[in-house]
Amino acid sequence: MHYQNLLCIGDSQTFGARTYGCYPLYLARILTEHTPYQWRTINRSVNGYTARDLWFLLNNEIEIVGDTYQACILIGTNDVGNETPLDLFEEYYRQIIRTLLIKKYKAIFCGEIPPIYPDGHIFFCKETAEKRNLYNAAIMKVTEENRNIVWVPFNELSRNCYVDSVHFNELGNRLVAESFTQAILAR
Repeated sequence: MHYQNLLCIGDSQTFGARTYGCYPLYLARILTEHTPYQWRTINRSVNGYTARDLWFLLNNEIEIVGDTYQACILIGTNDVGNETPLDLFEEYYRQIIRTLLIKKYKAIFCGEIPPIYPDGHIFFCKETAEKRNLYNAAIMKVTEENRNIVWVPFNELSRNCYVDSVHFNELGNRLVAESFTQAILAR
């Protein structure tokens, strides 16, 4: 069998909180349908995580993930909601990337922090939705530091792709998977 492994790391948006599916599940299916490989996504995400939390997790667990040379990252929504200092967010994100590069990952796909739809949630108000652009700019800056890092926008996401202000429904999960698929196949 010809196969490809793909590490997916992040927070509740990667985990698939509030839905039964998750974008890594759809991503494996879509890539298997569009390539000659059987794809396995390894979902190492945790609800509520920030870039700092993910950096600690990755440093503890990267040694047990073998035969894997590509990764998708979707992290930052909780950093925006918690108002993580922007410079620290950027450096933790950079360290996540560096960890993967040192472990010989050949392609790293960095998803934008998806739109936030204020609906009364205490952490995700209008102000947070506006600050999201600053955090995305930090991610874009880090992606420009190495040719093996790819920025992945989620242009198709709209309010009808969410169950609350930040979590995807099944349509949202599929659209995020499709965006990552396009980036992977374009590389």
